[in-house]
Amino acid sequence: MSIKALVSALGLSALLGLSSMQAMAAKEIKVALGTEGFVHMPLFVALDGGFFEKHGLDVELVKFKGGGAAASGLASRSVEFCSCAIQNAINAKVKGADITLLGRMVGQYASNVVIRQEVAEKLGITEQTPIKERLAAFKGLRLAVSGSGGSADFLVRFLGMEGGLQSEKDFTLLYLNNGGAMLAAFAQGNIDGFALSSPTSESAVIEQKGYMLLDMSKGEVEALDGYPSIALSARRQWAEDNQDTVKAFMAALNDATTLINDQPQEAMKQVRKRFDGVNDQVYAAAWENNRESFPKTPYLEESDVERAIKFLSQIQGVTIPGKASDYLTQIR
Repeated sequence: MSIKALVSALGLSALLGLSSMQAMAAKEIKVALGTEGFVHMPLFVALDGGFFEKHGLDVELVKFKGGGAAASGLASRSVEFCSCAIQNAINAKVKGADITLLGRMVGQYASNVVIRQEVAEKLGITEQTPIKERLAAFKGLRLAVSGSGGSADFLVRFLGMEGGLQSEKDFTLLYLNNGGAMLAAFAQGNIDGFALSSPTSESAVIEQKGYMLLDMSKGEVEALDGYPSIALSARRQWAEDNQDTVKAFMAALNDATTLINDQPQEAMKQVRKRFDGVNDQVYAAAWENNRESFPKTPYLEESDVERAIKFLSQIQGVTIPGKASDYLTQIR
């Protein structure tokens, strides 16, 4: 072998070795999801856009049946992070779990409420119908959510209260595991409506004669406008012991939120394959409808947690002990 060929071979070998070392150095992280859809968009963009890899993380998403189950998975140490309802982390902490909030996935309570068009017509609901009357329209309906104790479950119960109604007494809540099951039940008339994030809500409207009763991604209900419904949480001790990993994870999410806000078309392309079962019209509508729900930053503030504590106290009829700082760890 010539000297030039030997140097070339050694150079290639060194590069391959470096690449292998970098791959081995990537820290493996599992993230629990309590639901599905656009409410996890920064997480999806960070993963599909290569931002986690950029920050030295090898991330795997693990789907659970609802936010309560996802929070339990976090507490049992089967995952390192949970992307689920902010209330799940607070409730877990109240019950004694070593759980802390770290960040946000959305800047709105973006689980939309869709009912069948025929139901809307029967109730006389139009675009001009005030929000208060739309909430009161829950009465007598069969509404599906993805899981007990999940983000949409909390939402529908709260919205019912805002409309002067009581869940289970004035309307029925049904638990279906995913968007596909909800759309099937919706099409068959087995439910009157459901609460779930995009793109399932847009699919029901565009493809199955659904009516968008409440577009939560636009903050239509004043009491919940700007509410960070889906949050990032972890075990507190683990987060404190692995601050570099937490910082890297949050930095990747920050890169993702920046791309989403500054270059939305590029972000759309990055995650398109994740929603390959959704047609182009529904996908485009979902992005347009969610523009106002995408957060500017993944970092949570104490004021955000204070809102969540107030919300949870109201919906559960109990006083949540402590202050916001008891439930939030700010690692930047």
